[in-house]
Amino acid sequence: MLSHEDGVLRLELVNRRRHWPCWPPRLHSQHGAVSARTMIPLAVAATVLAGLVVVLRRPQPVPPPIAAAPTPQPSPLFASWLKFEPADAASAPAVQDGYIDNILGHQVFQFPPQGLPSMQARELLLDDDHLLLSSGRRLWNHELLNQPGLAGKFCYLHSGYCVKRLFDVQFFVDGAPAVIYDSQYAIERYPSHTVVRYFLGPVSVEENKFITWDDRAVCTYAVRGLDKQAHTLDIEVTAPYLTIPDGEQVTYPLLAHGTYQRIPIFVYLDAPGFSVADTKTIHLRRSLAVPASNSATPSPAPAPPSARAVVAVAFENKARGVMATAPPDDELAQQERDYNRWFADNVPYFDASDRAFKKMWYYRWWVVRFNMTQADTPDLKGYRFYEGKLGFDNVIGFAVPMQVKELTYLRDPAFALQQVQNSYRNLSDGGAITDPPGSPYWGETYSHWIASAVAEFNRVHPIPADTLRDILPAMARDVRAWITTYDPDGNGLPQRSKPRVTGYDLDILSYWFFSGTKLDLNAELFDMERVDYASFVYANARAVAELARLTNFQPFVSEFDTVADRIRSATLENLWDDQTQFFYPQRASDHARAPIRELHGFFPFTTRLAPDEPRYVAALKKFVDPDEFWARYPPVITSLYHYKRWTWEMDGLSRNIAPNPISMGARTLLQVLKHYHQDIITPEHFMELMRRYNSLVYPGVNPFDPTWRPNVHEYYSKWEPHQASSLPKPSDISHDFHSMYCALVVEGVVGLTPRNDELIELQPAALQWPYFLLDRLRYHGKDLTIVWDRPDGQVRYSGYPEGFSLYIDGTLAFTRDHLGHVLYDLRSGSVTEVNGPSPGT
Repeated sequence: MLSHEDGVLRLELVNRRRHWPCWPPRLHSQHGAVSARTMIPLAVAATVLAGLVVVLRRPQPVPPPIAAAPTPQPSPLFASWLKFEPADAASAPAVQDGYIDNILGHQVFQFPPQGLPSMQARELLLDDDHLLLSSGRRLWNHELLNQPGLAGKFCYLHSGYCVKRLFDVQFFVDGAPAVIYDSQYAIERYPSHTVVRYFLGPVSVEENKFITWDDRAVCTYAVRGLDKQAHTLDIEVTAPYLTIPDGEQVTYPLLAHGTYQRIPIFVYLDAPGFSVADTKTIHLRRSLAVPASNSATPSPAPAPPSARAVVAVAFENKARGVMATAPPDDELAQQERDYNRWFADNVPYFDASDRAFKKMWYYRWWVVRFNMTQADTPDLKGYRFYEGKLGFDNVIGFAVPMQVKELTYLRDPAFALQQVQNSYRNLSDGGAITDPPGSPYWGETYSHWIASAVAEFNRVHPIPADTLRDILPAMARDVRAWITTYDPDGNGLPQRSKPRVTGYDLDILSYWFFSGTKLDLNAELFDMERVDYASFVYANARAVAELARLTNFQPFVSEFDTVADRIRSATLENLWDDQTQFFYPQRASDHARAPIRELHGFFPFTTRLAPDEPRYVAALKKFVDPDEFWARYPPVITSLYHYKRWTWEMDGLSRNIAPNPISMGARTLLQVLKHYHQDIITPEHFMELMRRYNSLVYPGVNPFDPTWRPNVHEYYSKWEPHQASSLPKPSDISHDFHSMYCALVVEGVVGLTPRNDELIELQPAALQWPYFLLDRLRYHGKDLTIVWDRPDGQVRYSGYPEGFSLYIDGTLAFTRDHLGHVLYDLRSGSVTEVNGPSPGT
C-alpha cells in the first residue's frame, strides 16, 4: 500500500501503463477483460563497430574488442519534473514522456460496472464520456460516438463549422462481419488519445483515436490473435463527402474544399494500404493477416500486434502536390510525445502533499490546452483561448480576465499576451471590449477587469515597451466607454440594464428587486449602478495608469488615476451602507438601493477600491459567515440570508454555484490577506475554500478514487442542504475555461505576490502542509523554484534542504526553517520577514 503523497503516480498512472487493470478487480466490465493500454518502450538502436584486422610481420597482442558506443537517447520530456518524484515512479518509461497522460488517464464505462450498488454504478457514467480529449490547432471533437471510426461532432475553428461524421469502420473476421456489443469493447482515455479495445472472438483490435496539432483526426489499428490459429481481419472504411462553407465539388481522396473565415480548407482522407472500391461513395478495404498466437491465454503484457493500419482525415490549408506525405510508422507514439511536450515545455512543475491540489493543477492546465486555438482570422490573430469549446467557443470578455491570470503562469508569455491583444482588437463603436464577431457567442459587452489582469501579467512577464504603447490606446478607450456610454449621468458609477452583462445572468437577484424579486421576463428592467461595474472599471483605470507610468506616458497616468479616484469616491458615497456594513447596487434613475447582498459587494476588496479602514473591512465578516456567503461551496453569488427567504415566485431565478464566482471569491480572500490590516480572513479560510473548490470539480462518484476524472463545468445546481443527492448537479458544458485555479495556487498556496520592482515576495497560505514545491516558474525572465519541506529529518526532495527555500535560476537564494511572509531583495540578497500587508504593491 502506498501513501497518497508517494504514490500519486504509481497508483493512478504507472499501473495503467503496465497492462494492469485500470479499476479495482471487482469492478471489471462484464467481459472481464479491462486490460490497460499497451506500454510502448523506447526503441534502442544498437550500433555495431566492425574491427579492422591488420597483419604485421611480428605477432602483436590482440587488443580487447572496442565496446560498441551506445546510441544517444533523447532526454525524457519530463526529466526536470521527475527528479522531484519518487524514484520508482520517475523510472517508469511511460511516465518519462507521458506524465500528463498518466496522471489524467482513466477508464470510461459504457454501462454501469458490476460490483457496486446500481445507483452508485450509474453515477460512474459521466456526461463527458463521449469526447476525445486531444485537439488540434483548429480542429476539436465535440462529441464522439462509441463505434469504430470517427463519428459524432467535429468542429473546425468555431462551432459555426462542424461535421457529424468523418469515417465509419466495419470489421470482418475471416470473412464474417463482426457485430460489436457493449460487452465486447473497453475504453481508456488519455489526454493525447483514446484507446478502444474490441474483443472479436479469436482476435482483438486496438483502435487509438486522436487529433494531432496539425489537425489530423486519426485512428490507428493494432490487431492481435487470441488463439493459436491464423486469421484474416478485413477493415472496411466508408466516408462521406463533407459539407463546408463556400464548398466546391471534389473527388477522393479530397473530401471537401472550401473557405471558412478566409481560411482555405482542404480535407483529405488518408488510408495507406487500403484499396478503393469502384463505387460512387467512398468505400475502402484492407485485409490484415493475423498469424497464430503463441498462447491462448492473455498475459499481463500481451505480445506486440501482428498487423497494423491507419486511417486519418486531414484538415489542411493548401492543396497537396502529386505525392502525399506518408504517415509515420509510429504515429501513435509520436502523438503521445508531441502532445505531452506542450506541457513539459510550458507548464511549471507542482508537487503538493494534498493529492487533490496536485492532480487539479495538471487537469486545469489540460483545460487551458484543450480550449486553445491558433489561427489568423479577421477578428482574432494567433493564439486565442475560448471560454469553452464544448459551450461558448469565443474570446468572451467575461472570461478573459480569469484566462489572462491563468495564462500568466505558462512559461511562454506569448499565450497570455496574444489573448490580451485579441480582446482589445474587438471594440464596440463606443470603444468598449465586445465579443469577437466570428463566433455565434455572444456579441455582448460584458463587465470585466481585463486591464487589471494585464497589469498583473506585466508584473510577472514585463511587456516590451513598444507592445505596451500599441495596446494602451485600446485599453484607454474601453475605460472611457464605461464612464461615458455606460455612465450617462456622469456620476462616476457605470450602469447597465441587462443582468447577463455581469456574467451571472439569472443568479443576480438585485436586478429583479424592483419587480417584486421574482422572475418576470416581460418586465422592463431598470439600469442599475452596480458595485461590480464600479469596481472593475476602477481596477482597469488604475491598471491603465500603472502601465502608462511604465512607458512614461504622463497624460494617461493623470487621466486614469483621476478616473479611478472619482469612481472610488462615488462608490463609497453611494453604494456603501454603514448600517449593514456592506456595498449594495442602486437603481440609476433615483438611486434607490436594492438591499440584496451579492458576492459583488466584496469586489471593492478584490480590486482594492475599498479603503483599508475598519468600517469597510467589517464587511468581510459576512464572507465567512455560514448564514451569509460561506455555504457548502463558498462563496455563493447571493447571500444565504436571501436564499432562505426564497418563494415560489422566485423559482424562475437560479441559485447556481460556479467555478467563476468561487475563484473570484478565492482571489478576494488573497487580496484581503495581502493588502488589508484585518484578522477576519485567515490563510486557512483560503485553503478551505480551495479544498471545497476541488471537491466541486472532482465528481466524487468513484468510491475508490476521490480525485477520479475532474471536470470543471460552467455551473452547478441542486447543491442546497435539502437536495436529495449529496452531489451538486453539473451543467451540460464540460471542461470550461471561464475560471482560474493555477493562478490561485501560485499566488495563494505557494504565495507569490507579483511586483514591478526587484523584490520577490512570498506569502504561502498552505501553512499546514508538510511539503510543496513549484519549479520552473518564469518570473521577470528568471526561473524560480519555491520549496517547502517541513524540517523533520526526512528530506523530501533530494538535493534540496529542508525548510522554506527559494532558488533563482537553480541557485539557492535563501532557506528558512518555517513558512512565512518574506521579501527577497534581488540586488542585495537580503531576506526580510514581513508582518502585515504587502509593502509597496
